[in-house]
Amino acid sequence: MHGRTSTPEKSQAAQIGGNKAYYAIQLAAWSLCGILQYVLSPGSSAVSVVTAAAWCGTGMLGTHFLRWYANRRRLNAVQQLVAPFAIAALVIPAAMNAALLASSTLLFHNSIAVMHVVLALYVRGVLVVSVWCAVFLTANEANRRRMAETEALRLALVAQVSQFRALRSQLNPHFLFNCLNSLRELVDEDRDRAKQVIDLLSELLRYTLRADRVETVSLREELRAVNDYLSLEKVRFEDRLHIRFDIDPQSLEAKLPPMLLQTLAENGVKHGIARLPAGGELEVVSQVQQGSLRVEVTNTGTLSTAPHASSALGLGNARERLRMMYGECASLILTAKDENRVCATVVLPVRSKGLGS
Repeated sequence: MHGRTSTPEKSQAAQIGGNKAYYAIQLAAWSLCGILQYVLSPGSSAVSVVTAAAWCGTGMLGTHFLRWYANRRRLNAVQQLVAPFAIAALVIPAAMNAALLASSTLLFHNSIAVMHVVLALYVRGVLVVSVWCAVFLTANEANRRRMAETEALRLALVAQVSQFRALRSQLNPHFLFNCLNSLRELVDEDRDRAKQVIDLLSELLRYTLRADRVETVSLREELRAVNDYLSLEKVRFEDRLHIRFDIDPQSLEAKLPPMLLQTLAENGVKHGIARLPAGGELEVVSQVQQGSLRVEVTNTGTLSTAPHASSALGLGNARERLRMMYGECASLILTAKDENRVCATVVLPVRSKGLGS
């Protein structure tokens, strides 16, 4: 995932509300205010229309300039906006009154400069502009908090995807060292078999590289990689390692995280069969049940009450990958199937796509 960090300019523009909705609400609110001013204005209809238009038009321009000022100065927090808005609530009504008196006097020679009328108009203007400021501050604060929450969620998602990619990119270096040691011995003893080992290792490494670019693969692809891995291990363990697959054909196209079963198979070989002098068997069983894919990786061995650190890390990473992709809809449990066998069971939804593929 490649996320873009919002620039301060873009965030501020969104917070202050430079969009069509703002202009529509601004025009509608001041038009309604103009109609009320016309109804409450004394004098002839012509005078009332002109003075109401001048009064409300000045108020609309003044509040729009106030919004532009906040945007230009990048003021978005309530504490930053209170002082300029309080001053504007006193200054803009004075400008509205001046426009009203000027239009009445210059156009109609009808002065209404009676002190109590002018004072009433000023108080009315203060109330109107104060309501505008209160609504604007409330909407701006709600929008600012929503953007902060959205940004926090975006950053959390970026961190989650980064963690997911780090988890799935882990490859046990001991396995590579063992393969190279086996290959070194085969070069002198059996060159044809050494070539087969090189081919298997190349296919497995190619699959590992591909797994870093996709979120899910089919069970068919994952089983092919697991078979390559076990074939490489059989070169080292020879007759000490027995492999068995019991795969439900309906499960082959089900999706799962890449390298998941390989991790479980590696855990079974390393912490089970490799520790037994006589070796043992590793069995992979899959089936589809009630819309869920169920895969069991069973190996000869015993379930330790104090698991090895690398085993705990590998299984922990696998569980974390499932949690990040499927939430509570997937599970991975490790149990003792009987006294001599340990079973790792993965259950995940068949149609879930996780983070995408």
